[in-house]
Amino acid sequence: MTTPIILDGAETSISMAMDYAGYLHLLIPVENPPVEAPPSDLNGLKVRHRCLEIGDYLDLSAPPSHEQVFTPFCREVVDAVEGKNRDPWKAVAATIRAWLSAWRPARQAMEKSVQVGLFGELLVLRSLMIPAIGAAAVDQWSGPESERHDFVGKYLRVEVKTTRKSRPEHEISRLDQLRAPTGCQLLFVSIQLEETIGGSETLATQMDSIVDLLREDPAALDRFMTKMVIMGWSEDMRTSGELLRFFIRAGEVYAVDDDFPRIPEDFQVPSGIVSIKYTVDLANLPSLGVDDATSLIKKANFCGA
Repeated sequence: MTTPIILDGAETSISMAMDYAGYLHLLIPVENPPVEAPPSDLNGLKVRHRCLEIGDYLDLSAPPSHEQVFTPFCREVVDAVEGKNRDPWKAVAATIRAWLSAWRPARQAMEKSVQVGLFGELLVLRSLMIPAIGAAAVDQWSGPESERHDFVGKYLRVEVKTTRKSRPEHEISRLDQLRAPTGCQLLFVSIQLEETIGGSETLATQMDSIVDLLREDPAALDRFMTKMVIMGWSEDMRTSGELLRFFIRAGEVYAVDDDFPRIPEDFQVPSGIVSIKYTVDLANLPSLGVDDATSLIKKANFCGA
């Protein structure tokens, strides 16, 4: 059931309605779909082009919990369309821009250091883990859970370090970060990035590639997107200017063994010292090839240690 909107004492062609689920609607008659559609799904506001029996409509809708925002928002739209004779699609797009802060939940921008670290983890997930073991790699990606290592399997651990330095130097932030449980292989992935406005890679490009790899496994894709949200990802980042852009300088995989630079496992921390950070330089350390690294990952997952 719809009710016409009254403006300056006169009935307009715009109607308000409430559906069976209680959602609020503003229906504006239109002749054509938009040339450039306004944002279609904000925090509680949906914009749709609907072909009804009585004609084509621009349908604005929101849940009843948003009534205090939706009502004044619609007043501005009605005034623009009926009072100022503006094109409905352009009027809605302009009003949305003016009300953007009301429809989008407040969130803090993702820090640069977080973007750099997350980019490295996604790069390893996309280019190494998923090709080696498939969608199961999503469950082993433990970055969002703040585990000791970034990928955790029964017989394999993978630690990813990403730097914007021109050398493969990485800070180790935990005394046990380069240690693995008995019977478990630990791989160390070193990634060097160049941050530049001309870069072709961002968090979004890595994420989109992973989404394409997981399309045939909706459950794994859902788990991946949930983890991305936990890490602070928001679709708003695509258009906010917040995304850092990179070129990938280098990426190497190392087996953490007796020759790998690290504090010995039998090292005893002096009393009173609660944390230790140190930097490793991998410039002269032999690395594994992609095929060897992939083979190790497959063996650890499908054959055991």
